Amino acid sequence: MQDGSCERLSLAGLLLFGTPFALGARRSLLSALYISESVLYNMRMDSFDISKSVMSEEDIEAGLDFVADFSNTLAGYEHKLTGSDRETAAAREIRDRLQRETGEKVRLEAYKAYPMLGRSTFPFLGLWLALSYVLYFVSFAGNRVAGILLTLLALLVFATGSAVLLSLFFGNKRFKGLLSQKVSYNVVGEVSRGPRQGAERVIVIADNHDDCPGSLLKDFGVLRRLTVLAYPISTAIFVLFCVLKMAIGTSDPNAVAKITAFTVIPAVAGVFGVTVTLLHYSPFDRHSKPNNGISTCLAMATYAYFAEQPELLPEDVRVVYASFGGENSAHGGSEAFRREHPEWANAYVICIGDINGRDVRLVESDPLRKLNFDARLIGEISGAAYEQGISLLTAPRRTLSQKLAGLHGYLSNAFAANGTPSVTLSALDGETARLSDLQQLFSLSVGAVFRLMKNIPPAKQDEDPLSATTGMEIQAVQGK
Repeated sequence: MQDGSCERLSLAGLLLFGTPFALGARRSLLSALYISESVLYNMRMDSFDISKSVMSEEDIEAGLDFVADFSNTLAGYEHKLTGSDRETAAAREIRDRLQRETGEKVRLEAYKAYPMLGRSTFPFLGLWLALSYVLYFVSFAGNRVAGILLTLLALLVFATGSAVLLSLFFGNKRFKGLLSQKVSYNVVGEVSRGPRQGAERVIVIADNHDDCPGSLLKDFGVLRRLTVLAYPISTAIFVLFCVLKMAIGTSDPNAVAKITAFTVIPAVAGVFGVTVTLLHYSPFDRHSKPNNGISTCLAMATYAYFAEQPELLPEDVRVVYASFGGENSAHGGSEAFRREHPEWANAYVICIGDINGRDVRLVESDPLRKLNFDARLIGEISGAAYEQGISLLTAPRRTLSQKLAGLHGYLSNAFAANGTPSVTLSALDGETARLSDLQQLFSLSVGAVFRLMKNIPPAKQDEDPLSATTGMEIQAVQGK
């Protein structure tokens, strides 16, 4: 809402202007927001046809009341980077609220996370590039042989260190032992009609509650565009001048001209590349990009719908809720959940990713990692959308820029890479979301669970699950 115009109901409106609701309140979301006539008109034009939903209007209204209420609560937990005190506090809040809401036991599951893995590794690339340039400039102090050896050392240091750091930046855990560890927490709840059976069909509704590392500067978009140019250019110039210096040298004749050329250009390129790289992602909590909590609240509301009405579940179906911490550190949360629960290796996992836009998109694959998400899940969610008259788009993955949008992967990656059926829903188109968008996503999530309960085949009796780690409680950890 800018310049006094109120043309859409935005997520910012939900978070900033919604007054808190009492627990279990059934009041309309609209009564808690200031909405002009133009907004009401647009909402009528864009409204979701609730008659096609699998839920009643009252259930949808109650679910969105919960989303508006609890997203306000989560907004108070800023700076939730992996392993931080704020992330732990948010996980406890999610556990306590969901437990109060459903009456079912919800637990925290601790695991060792690597906060500097993934995006947070990027500043180290800048520091390593700076070290490599320093070694390059030191090479001018010796004779020709010493200069060649020092230049070669600078080149080798740059190549090996950059390879390791880029591997960590893209989420490869081969070198994770070089990084420090912290404790992070997943929030897990589960519900079924009766006690755990030998062969069950399991449906997981998942989200993440941690924040993404932000930038030292406010205009993150400008830094991203600069980094795409600055780092490759700076590294290319570094390698080029290392090779030229070793091949040509800086001895007479024209020693002064050579030294000037071999120092000024690399110095300019180095300062530019190092500065931009250091600024792009910040390791400090205070610079984090806040998770608005919408995906967490929608996933909680979907789980709560079934937890409060277990009679809706077939006897062989278990519905699980999972909110991952540390997910922005190379999918630490989802991988820990997968490792901790081998008994759910054949579960169907519906991941609700970031909801920061209007058009909900179904992510069918991660082309950078050559992962295709589960075809049955894609079909069932698409079928649920068709039955309810919901327009569901597919996330485009054709152009290079579209592929790079998934540079750090999706919530589904850890599951898909290990053969667990999964898919991700997200909305990151940059437009402001309307009330009808949240209605549709909530109804779509519930509808997808109903279709899965109806259509997925029964679990084979010889596939007895391993005993689950129920009863795990949060433990005292130094620094928490």
